[in-house]
Amino acid sequence: MKFNAKYIFALLAVLLIFGCTDKSSSVDKMLSEKKYYEVISMLEGMNNKSAKNYLQLAEAYKELRKLAIADSYYVIALEKNSALRNEVVKSYATIASTDFMKGYTSNAIKYWQKILELNGAYDINIGFFHLGKHYFDNKDFVLAKPLLINAMNISLPSHDKIQTYRMLIDIYRSEMKFDTAMNYAQKASAEFSSAQDPETDFKVAYGEMKFTIAKEKYLKKNYDDALSLLLEFIDNPSPLSLIDDAHLYAGNIYFEINNNEKAIYHYKKVIEYSDVKVYGSGDTYEEANAKLKEILKRTMQ
Repeated sequence: MKFNAKYIFALLAVLLIFGCTDKSSSVDKMLSEKKYYEVISMLEGMNNKSAKNYLQLAEAYKELRKLAIADSYYVIALEKNSALRNEVVKSYATIASTDFMKGYTSNAIKYWQKILELNGAYDINIGFFHLGKHYFDNKDFVLAKPLLINAMNISLPSHDKIQTYRMLIDIYRSEMKFDTAMNYAQKASAEFSSAQDPETDFKVAYGEMKFTIAKEKYLKKNYDDALSLLLEFIDNPSPLSLIDDAHLYAGNIYFEINNNEKAIYHYKKVIEYSDVKVYGSGDTYEEANAKLKEILKRTMQ
């Protein structure tokens, strides 16, 4: 009986595929039965390993907590077949969550980084906070910001949520995005309004941002918006160290629009705070005093 060579090759190919499939399935079964050493012994001695085989080796070493070896096999598996990306990401996520729960936060951070390199949209949950804080502490605000924004959308312990607010406020402040920084400070102040711990008091950060924005608008001669913010700050001055500056800028705006009565009121407030020698400074005192003299000259002409 003669066989066509093409049919023989086709038959061999089918047998090879089914043989590989059966072996792969049996390895998966061994992994499910926690026979990790048997899997390693079988696969490491095998020639022409497939991408799936490398993934299986990685899984065996991962379960034995030999993470450096496991990681090297994950890399090979991906090089051979990028379609295994999701499975590798899931394994990295397991390593990260396990190490985080064990208190190995630095190693968890390492694997959260690997996850986002493979899939930037993957939900690493608590990793958003810890990885964001890691970048923030290393002054890499560009990488820290999106992670911390994501961290705002997950359930965080109060202490971590407070830190997240503070980091985002600092990042936006460094970017000169004072409106956004003020919005975060306002949200934080409202969220933790009933807390007694000074750490949760965001009124100072909110007040600083409001004053900074007012000053920026004042310097750009946007007097209406600047005055509105300055008067808000004066009604609720926090921090008090800026109260004399706020009165000075308010006085200067009224001076520019020729409202002498209100300008005099604010300049006298600057002098009053300077006399107390708690909040005022020599510079604000001297400028207020000089402006009062100019107003006096104005009215005498």
